[in-house]
Amino acid sequence: MRIISKLFFVPNFVISKITRKQIWKKVRQKIGNISHLSIDWDDLTDRFIEPIIWVVDHFADSLGKIFVSLVWLLILFVVGVAYWIGLTFYWNISAELTVALVIFGHWILLNVVFHYYMALITPPGLPPDAEQIPHIKARCKKCQSVKPERTHHCSICRKCIVRMDHHCPWLNNCVGHFNHRYFFLFMAYVVLGMIFLFIFGAPVIINELSNSDASEPIGYPVFHNGSHLLPKQVEEVTPPRSRSLRRAVSVTVSILCAGILAALGALVGWHARLISRGETSIENLTNKDDREAKRLEGSTFINPYDYGSYENWRIFFGLSEGRTWWCVFFPSVHPPRGDGISWCFKNDLTHVSYK
Repeated sequence: MRIISKLFFVPNFVISKITRKQIWKKVRQKIGNISHLSIDWDDLTDRFIEPIIWVVDHFADSLGKIFVSLVWLLILFVVGVAYWIGLTFYWNISAELTVALVIFGHWILLNVVFHYYMALITPPGLPPDAEQIPHIKARCKKCQSVKPERTHHCSICRKCIVRMDHHCPWLNNCVGHFNHRYFFLFMAYVVLGMIFLFIFGAPVIINELSNSDASEPIGYPVFHNGSHLLPKQVEEVTPPRSRSLRRAVSVTVSILCAGILAALGALVGWHARLISRGETSIENLTNKDDREAKRLEGSTFINPYDYGSYENWRIFFGLSEGRTWWCVFFPSVHPPRGDGISWCFKNDLTHVSYK
C-alpha cells in the first residue's frame, strides 16, 4: 500500500478506504496515460546508437586487431583439441579411417587459413585518380575522391571502396571488389569445417562424457608385509589420469562450434543469396527501397548488375581466362573479373568490363 501511495500520490489514510477495484482503475489510467505519450523512436534510436558509433570510430582499429587475434587463437584452439582428443580416439579405432579424416580435415583447414589470410592482406580496392577516369564526374562528399558505380565510402577506413560490401571487424578490413571472394570462401569453409567436426566429433564427445572418473580405481594401493597391510609409497604409484579436463575442453569446443556454425551458417546463406542476385550488402538495402517503389508503381525493379544466378557466381569467383570451378575448391590467388570501375549493363552489352 505504501508503494501505491507514493506512486499515485495518495495519502496513507485514504488508502484504507479505497477498494481494490478503485486502485486497479487508477493503475489502468496511469498505464493508459503512459501509452499515449508521443515517443520519437528515431531520436531514441540515435541516442542509443551514438555511443556505439563513437566507440567504433575511435577504437575500430584496435578492436579489429583484437578480433583478428581472436580468430587465429580460435583456429589454433579447435585444431589443437582435434589433434589431442580426436586423433587418438580414431587411431584406436582404425588407422585407415584416421588417415582419411586427417587428409580431408587438413584440406578444409588449408582453405580456411588461406582465404582468411588473403582476405586480411588483400586491399579491397580503391578508386583511381580522377585523371585516369575523366568520364566519371561523381565525387565523394566525405573524402572528395572520384566515385565510380557501386563505390561507397567507409567511415571506419575513411576512404572510398570499389564495389564495397561492408566493413568487417573480424578482418580489420573492408570487404570490396578484390577480397570479397576470399571473405566468402573463408566463411564457407569454416561452416564446412564445423559440420565436419560435428559429424566426426560426436562419437568423441560421447566417449569422453560416458567414461567418467568414477570408473577408475578408488582408494590407494597397499601391500602385505607378512603381518599387516601397509600403503605403498606415493612415488611407487602412477596416479590414474583424470578425464575431467578432457571433458571440459570437449564441451567447450562443442559450444564454440555450435555458435560459430549458427552465426556463420546464416551469414553464408545470406551472402549466397546476395551473390545469386548480383548484389552487395549495401546494394541490397538500396535495392529494397527501389523494389518497393516499383511495386507501388505496378512495375518490376530490374537490377542492372544481375546476369542470372549462374553467371553471377562465375563473375564472383573470377572464372574467366580458362579458370574452372577447381579454383573454388583449392587455394588460388587469381584476381576477380573486371577492375571494379566499369560494369556491363543488360541493356548495353557493348560496354563490357569483364575480360
